Amino acid sequence: MRRYLLITAVLGFGAASAHADCPPTIPKPATTDDIICYTIGRDPSLRCAAPLPPDICNNQNQLAVNNGLVTLDGFAWLSNNGFCAMSTDFGAGLQLYDFCPLGCFASDTQLLTGITKENKASYAQASSLNSPGTLMSLTDNASLDDVMLTPQSIKRMVHGPEEAELFVFALASGTTLRVTQHHPMVLDSGKIVEAAKVTTDMSFVGLNGASVAILAITREKTPEDVFNFETASETPLGHVIVAEGVLVGDLKLQNQLGAEEGSIGLRR
Repeated sequence: MRRYLLITAVLGFGAASAHADCPPTIPKPATTDDIICYTIGRDPSLRCAAPLPPDICNNQNQLAVNNGLVTLDGFAWLSNNGFCAMSTDFGAGLQLYDFCPLGCFASDTQLLTGITKENKASYAQASSLNSPGTLMSLTDNASLDDVMLTPQSIKRMVHGPEEAELFVFALASGTTLRVTQHHPMVLDSGKIVEAAKVTTDMSFVGLNGASVAILAITREKTPEDVFNFETASETPLGHVIVAEGVLVGDLKLQNQLGAEEGSIGLRR
């Protein structure tokens, strides 16, 4: 029986800050290079904290391009990289004031960074990882029955405060996974859904492809920064990583594929 991994993650955002090398005011219209300076090109000391659904994020980007605040190429970059163009009228017409990245893990989340020669999993705490660094992700030939992993360099990371309560999953494997509400979670049915849509009658997927039952789901506030990472993979499966022993999506998988409502096939 073939089962498919469907990308159905959604987006959310809040507030961020510009890199010191960027102009003090976002140019009008902002080109792709301008947007990169305020996003990937900056020190990501803050991420967006207040989540918004994907339709509002998409509307924000459409508003920006329709009002000449970003170029068409800039609009495409925003859509493909999961950023929302934030604009408002400060009294002199509509102006851009920020671009926001999305989605994160709790700071103490254990992420898979390698497999030893003895076939033992090696994990690192989210807050200890940097770009460049390494995370293990699915290979292009992986399936739910054959979870094959390969090292991928970390292309980008975001971190910062989270206003909304985290979703806390107590797992039958004995671990606990804490993520923001829109983080993409891989279910053993082959679907990916945002954390907020997961229920206790669902199960995640472990490193050996076996189902990992969800014993309980609770909510909790965190006083610490939350973190997320994007691998350098050029294929969708390379953006499925491992957190607390189960498969989850990375930042690009949540942002780009969730916004496009695309799909990829992962055989069972």
